[in-house]
Amino acid sequence: MRKPMAGFTLLELLVVMVIIGLLAGMVGLVQSDSGGQKARREAERLQNLIGLLREDAVLNNINHGLRLAPDHYTVQSLDRGGQWQADQRFKEHRLPGELRLNLQEPRPQGKEPQLWVLANDQISPFNLLLEYRQQPLLSLSSDGVEEVRLAPVQ
Repeated sequence: MRKPMAGFTLLELLVVMVIIGLLAGMVGLVQSDSGGQKARREAERLQNLIGLLREDAVLNNINHGLRLAPDHYTVQSLDRGGQWQADQRFKEHRLPGELRLNLQEPRPQGKEPQLWVLANDQISPFNLLLEYRQQPLLSLSSDGVEEVRLAPVQ
């Protein structure tokens, strides 16, 4: 009579490996989005918005402005009377979670926008930091003529 062998069969090992793989995949899906990923998405969104505003300003001969607050921004347009008004085509955008905007140069604190996007295809020179938990992660900047540059903070 033969004694049964001790150990695991190949099938048992494969089943255990599949279960471990499924659990590891579920843990990866459950993990929340990191601040770096959120910051990159928001920076790209803002970069694309400024590009869109430049095109719209040139094509429709409208001066736009961007009013920035630490946790949100709004698009404004200059009306015929020379007053800045909220542009109804664009909704106010709030930043998610602990992301914050930090405009480096001091700008007007009234109702006037800090960044201007003019009909002559120029924008206000600026350097804007996106911060996560008060740590600068990404920088959006422009010299006023070139496209907006997105770069990690060194």
